[in-house]
Amino acid sequence: MFKPNIMLNKITDIDVEDLKEKNITTIMTDLDNTILPWNSSEYSLSLRKWLNIMKKANIEVLVVSNNSYKRIEKAVSDLQIGIVARAKKPLPFEIIKYLKENQIDRNSVLFVGDQVLTDVLAGSLSGVATVLVKPIVDTDAKKTRVNRFFERPILKYLQHKDKNLYWKDSLNDRK
Repeated sequence: MFKPNIMLNKITDIDVEDLKEKNITTIMTDLDNTILPWNSSEYSLSLRKWLNIMKKANIEVLVVSNNSYKRIEKAVSDLQIGIVARAKKPLPFEIIKYLKENQIDRNSVLFVGDQVLTDVLAGSLSGVATVLVKPIVDTDAKKTRVNRFFERPILKYLQHKDKNLYWKDSLNDRK
């Protein structure tokens, strides 16, 4: 449940060819510290380029966040990506509801986030593949600091049990 399928350095390490190989058509991503710093709405040029590449490849990218629609829309308004607001992660209900309403097969979805206790758990409970990425910035909101405190030993334990669970550069990284 807490174990991601893979750990990547950043979301932009996800390559279209790797997605196509795995029949992934939809990327559901967390907002704060996954595509944007939690305390800013400034996104990188590499993110914009990556989103354009995904769009050209017909890979749908949408933000799934516990934030309000207004907060998410303000942050991503010029990125032209879908929004699932007030997702109540780690509960899977809003994710499952979106997938059913849009007739998206769970096997074609990748859930990306920077937190084990919300993002990875929500993806796992929803029955989709999960990717844990490193947080964009080293600081966190107060409520996230609590999660990080508890997820560190969980991640350490999971990595001890699975020697293939380490930070990678791509979905097909076999180092």
